Amino acid sequence: MPAQSIQVMRFAVALVVASTLCSTPPSAAQTWSGLKVSGPNIVDSSGRNFVPKGFGVGEWTNTEAYMLEWPDGNGKFLWYYGYTRIQDTLKGLMGEDAANQYWQTWNANVITESDVAMWQSWGVNAVRLSINYHWLSPADGVYLDSGWQWIDQTIAWCKAHHIYVIVCMHAAPGAQNPELMSDTSDGEPHLWTQPAIYQPWAIHLWQAIAHRYAEEPTVAGYDLLDEPLLSESNPAIGGNVVRDFYVRTTTAIRSVDSNHIIFACGTEWCGSTAGVAAILPTWDNNMVLVFHKYWDNNDLASIRGYLAIRRQNNVPLWNGETGENSNAWAKGMADLLGKHHIGWSWWTYKKVNQNTNPCAIPEPANYNRILDYVNGKGPKPTQTEADTIMLGLAANSATSNCAWNDGLLRALFGFPVLQQDQDAIRKQGGNLSQ
Repeated sequence: MPAQSIQVMRFAVALVVASTLCSTPPSAAQTWSGLKVSGPNIVDSSGRNFVPKGFGVGEWTNTEAYMLEWPDGNGKFLWYYGYTRIQDTLKGLMGEDAANQYWQTWNANVITESDVAMWQSWGVNAVRLSINYHWLSPADGVYLDSGWQWIDQTIAWCKAHHIYVIVCMHAAPGAQNPELMSDTSDGEPHLWTQPAIYQPWAIHLWQAIAHRYAEEPTVAGYDLLDEPLLSESNPAIGGNVVRDFYVRTTTAIRSVDSNHIIFACGTEWCGSTAGVAAILPTWDNNMVLVFHKYWDNNDLASIRGYLAIRRQNNVPLWNGETGENSNAWAKGMADLLGKHHIGWSWWTYKKVNQNTNPCAIPEPANYNRILDYVNGKGPKPTQTEADTIMLGLAANSATSNCAWNDGLLRALFGFPVLQQDQDAIRKQGGNLSQ
C-alpha cells in the first residue's frame, strides 16, 4: 500500500524451521468453526451446504489499467499495464507526494464497511480479496505491517457482516502470468521462468498468510494463484509445473494451518476444462477446483466438462471470476450455476465509467486529458492539471458518488440497491477512515 508507515518483519525462514518441529499444525488441536470440504460440496460447521456468491475487489487492491479506462492491450499498448506500472505512470504525472495522496484516497473510498454492510443486505456471502505481493511482501521473508492491516481490516468488516473472505494471490512474486492481472514488470511470468528466485518467495508468503489467519474462520480459504499461465502463445503447456507449485505451497500451508480450504485455479487463464484437468489429480482432502467463466453461453455445454471433473474427482467447483458482460448474461450465469450448486465471484465491484459492475465511478472533469496521454494521443498534462484530475477521480471513487447498475444487481441477487442503502452511505460521507 503506497505512502504508509511500515515496520518490517522477517520471519519466514524461522517459521519454516519452527513448523518442522511441530508434529501437527497449531490449528489442528481445536474444533474448526469455519468452512470445509465434504465430498463435492463446501459445507459450514453444521454440515450445511455453502455456495459462495459475491465479488472480487481487485480494483481496490490490484488495480488494472482497463479498470481506469486506460489501455491494456490491442497490440499497440502494453498488455501488462498492471498495478505497479499504473503507480509509476501516476508518479510521472503527479509527483510522488500527490500520487501517494491519490492512492490513499482511492484506498479509503473504494471499499468501506458501509459497502460491506450493503453487500450483506443483498445476500453476498463471500468476497475474493486480491493480494498484490508488492504491498505485503516486497522481498522474500519481508512483510509490511501496512499490508497486514489492510487484510485484517477487510476481514474484520466481513466478519461483522457475516461474509467470508477468500484470499487470492492475484499478483504473485515474479508474476504467475505475462499479463496485467499478475502485475508483471515486463510481460514475462518470472514465477515460472526464474523459479529458484520467485517460487520460494511465493511459498513463504503463503505460509506467512496461513500462519497469521490459521484460526480465523471468517477466512474461507486460500486461492493460490490467479490465472497461472506459462505462455500466451502456447497456453496449454505447464499443467505439471503449476501443479507441482500448488502441491509444495499446500505442504507449506498445511505445516501451519490444517483447516482452511485450498482453492486451485486451472491453467489456460483458468478458463477451460482442459486447464482445470491439467492440474489433476487433486492433492489435498480440503480443496476446491477453480474455473473462470467469461464471454461464453450460459448453457449446460459451457460447464459440462467441469461437472464431469467434479463427479470424477468428488471435489467442489467454484467460479472464482466471472462477469465483464451484460446484465442478461449475468442472470444466465447465476441461474445456471445456482442450478448446479456452483458458487461464483463477480469481477469487479467498481470500475471507472463502465457498466459491467454494480457501481460505476464517474470520470472527473478533464479526464480525457489523462486518457489521451496514456493512449499516446495527446500531450502530457502539467503536474497541476494531473493532480486536479486524478485526485478528482479518487474522490469520485467513494460509493456515494457512483452510479448504480440496478439491472445487474437484480440479475445477480434478485433486487436493486435499496434507497435506504444509498441514503446510509451518503449520510456517512461515502467512506470510513482506513
